[in-house]
Amino acid sequence: MRRKELFYALLMFLFMAGCSDDKEEPTDVEQPPKKFALANFNNSGCKSIAESRSGIYGFDEHFELNAIADGGLRVRHENAVFNCASSKFEAKAVMEGKTITVTEVDVTKSEVMANCICPYDFEYDIGPLKDGETYSMTVITTVEPLFDDPRITVDSLKTTFSFTYSPTLSKTIPVSQ
Repeated sequence: MRRKELFYALLMFLFMAGCSDDKEEPTDVEQPPKKFALANFNNSGCKSIAESRSGIYGFDEHFELNAIADGGLRVRHENAVFNCASSKFEAKAVMEGKTITVTEVDVTKSEVMANCICPYDFEYDIGPLKDGETYSMTVITTVEPLFDDPRITVDSLKTTFSFTYSPTLSKTIPVSQ
């Protein structure tokens, strides 16, 4: 019997060794580059004038740019002025060459607009960007029309500025009033 047990043990060993799933992954394989994208968009909701710094309408509108991990850039658009009834916003970004275009849109579909304006803060991450590269960035702030009517035009505010990306980038850019 001893011989039979030894035979089965050896057979089991060979079976397990032959079916091993241990494959070595090559360590020098390059990962595909990440695609440029906008992520983590959020807004503050309507702020009171007391919550914003002075400027036109009592709001100091500006952009804060701060580098984050993996070539990312955190953009904070402070005191973007919208109707007080605005409740839903979206943002999208595209990059062509070294030109970045971000569109911040009020997509509130309310037919009732308040007779007031207030500041909102938007924050989002874009990237990846390359260290040492200079980029031109245009931020378009706009409102979707309340009704589908080709006679209605949409007002937009465009702000364009340049910056050189680095892992230590921290910059504030005022919006001309």
